[in-house]
Amino acid sequence: MIRKHLGIKQQQLAEATKLSQPAISRLENGEEVYASALLAVLCFYQDKVSFDSLFSPDLDIVNDQQLYCSRNNIRQRLNRQLSAIAHGISDNLQLIEELKSKI
Repeated sequence: MIRKHLGIKQQQLAEATKLSQPAISRLENGEEVYASALLAVLCFYQDKVSFDSLFSPDLDIVNDQQLYCSRNNIRQRLNRQLSAIAHGISDNLQLIEELKSKI
């Protein structure tokens, strides 16, 4: 359901996960589930859908994807801001050290 919603073909998922297309088909149809294949597919989806939703019986892919993207965007913005703050602190510490050496 997730793969289809994202517009990904089985062959594309197979190439991205280094699995065969028949293995993806068997996995999706519940015919055969190898832990390594399941993990490869879950890792592929980790930046598209939350893990909580992947294992939820009430998966709402559209709302979850929007929420996950929103959270991911916020996380990226916070990381950029924290990096800028850390860089500013580093610059200030360097300035303080220079001033201390002049005293």
